[in-house]
Formats: sequence, C-alpha cells, structure tokens
Amino acid sequence: MKKLLVLLLTLLCLCGCQEIGSEDVDPNQRYFALIDNIKEHEGFISTSNYYDIEVEMAKIDDGYRYYVTIDNPRAALYDIEALAIEPDVDYSANMAANIGLFEDSEYSMIPNQKNPDKGYVSGLVMSGVSEKPETTLYIYVSFKNDDYSSLKTEYFKLDVKYEGE
Repeated sequence: MKKLLVLLLTLLCLCGCQEIGSEDVDPNQRYFALIDNIKEHEGFISTSNYYDIEVEMAKIDDGYRYYVTIDNPRAALYDIEALAIEPDVDYSANMAANIGLFEDSEYSMIPNQKNPDKGYVSGLVMSGVSEKPETTLYIYVSFKNDDYSSLKTEYFKLDVKYEGE
C-alpha cells in the first residue's frame, strides 16, 4: 500500500510540473483561428499608441498588391504577429498577408534600435493580393512586453485604394 501511495504521489508531482499550455499549436490551426477571430471581432481601431501602421496598394499583372507597414515603435514590442484579411475572401484557397505566424524566428521592435540578425527590426511589412483596386483590410496585430508576461492585441480596419495611373 505504501509503495502504491508513493508511486501515486510521484506521478502527481511529475504531472504537476508540466507547464500548462506548453503543447505546440499547429500554425495552420492558429492561422485559421485568427482569421475567424478577426471576422467575429467588433470594435476596430485605425491607429495605435504603440507604433505606426499604414497601408498602400500597387498594381500588378493580375490585380493589386497591398502592403501593410508596421514601424516607428513607441514602446518595446516583442514576438510580434500580424495578419491582414479582406472581407469575402476564401483564405483556405488564398494565403492571407501575415508575419510571425509561420516563421521560426520572432520579430521584435524597440524604439531607435535594430539588429535584424537577432530579430530586432525597425519595421515590418506584409503583403497580400487583391482583385479590387479599393478594399478594406481587417488587421490583427499582437505583441508581448519585455518579460513576455503580457500580450497586447489590436484590431484595425483600414481602407486602401490604388492611387496610380
């Protein structure tokens, strides 16, 4: 009986040491979950207190390419992830513009500092393709603080229009 009790206590201690949420999340599942999250979200913003975000569009052979630029950080931003979608687009057939979701490395921005070899960048650009010369982008951006204890998430709704010839 004592051996059984010791064995159960040992197993309980070993299980208690396992970090909750340490299981690896499949990037594809996370990608589609974020798309659904953006579609269901209410209360979008157009600017951030933490960085500048802007969109622009260029003409390409088979449509238009939009660029979402995140730069000029006003605070230290670690492990940045971003995803941009258009309404009424099937993202199981087309890849949404994203950064930080499928890469092995993390992206961080710190004001007035950069070291791209270590993942510290001065800005990020993600791009996607649109069939329309004018559209609305719904953008998810998340980042962590310097000790990774807090996650900040922002949702943007930004209009973009091709201004060329």
